[in-house]
Parts: sequence; C-alpha cells; structure tokens
Amino acid sequence: MVAHVTARPTSVAATLGGTGPGSVSAYSGASAVLAGLASEAGFTPLEFLDAALSGCLVLSVRIAARKHGWGERLRRVDVVVTHEKAPDEPSRVAAFNSAFDIDGDFTEDERATLIADAHEICTVGNTFERGAVIRDVPFEAAPQKIAAV
Repeated sequence: MVAHVTARPTSVAATLGGTGPGSVSAYSGASAVLAGLASEAGFTPLEFLDAALSGCLVLSVRIAARKHGWGERLRRVDVVVTHEKAPDEPSRVAAFNSAFDIDGDFTEDERATLIADAHEICTVGNTFERGAVIRDVPFEAAPQKIAAV
C-alpha cells in the first residue's frame, strides 16, 4: 500500500485596524476573528495557543490509535486545554494543562498509551515544550496570497 501525503500551506497572516477586532487568515482559506480586547468577540491570541494544542492533541490521539491498530475502537476524543500565565516578566505562558476524554473500548492502560503517544506525536506540544526560534523577515518575503477576513 502506498501512502499519499497531501501538503497544506502553513502560512497565516493577522491584520488589525486602529480599533475593533482584527482577523487571522490562513493560506489554506481558513479564517477567524481576532479579538483585540478580551471583551470583543473572536479568539484572543492566548485562546489560539490553547486551540492549537488541543486540536493537535485530538488529532494525535487518532493517529496513535491507528498506529496501534485501535482506530476502529476510537469513537470520540475531547481534549480541553487551559494555560497558566507566568507571574513574572516577560509576559508568557508558563504551563499548559490538558484534560483528555477518550471514548472507546479501551483499558485504562491503553488510554494512558494513547495520551502518552499523542504528546510524542503533537508538533504543537513539542514546539511549546522545546521552543522555537522566532525570526523577523522582510514583509515582501512573506507569502502574499492570503486574503484578509
């Protein structure tokens, strides 16, 4: 059996005016409202962090279940992620808490295996744990095909 891998563009752009909410748009066409203030509708940047981790972890549980041959037994997985801000400067998230609810015919040991494997697989979690370099590049060098919301 030959696996077919489809690449998805990974560029994302955010835009924000002088007042009100902004937007985040992905090269793939996905978009979301960016809340400029906590009282505005839309996602805050910290909610995007939590969403990125929870989304990555649910997908990673499914990947892990398939890897072990348990894919047919997985009915649903929910992951709730919350963060704790650091009390000191610079402003940052100090910790993420993830709570898993895995619905399917699994033993507790199998659930623990799925969770451990998900943490090993999840690119977002691995990035948060190990860090990444943030580089500024000229705006002209960035992909320009992203349309604002």
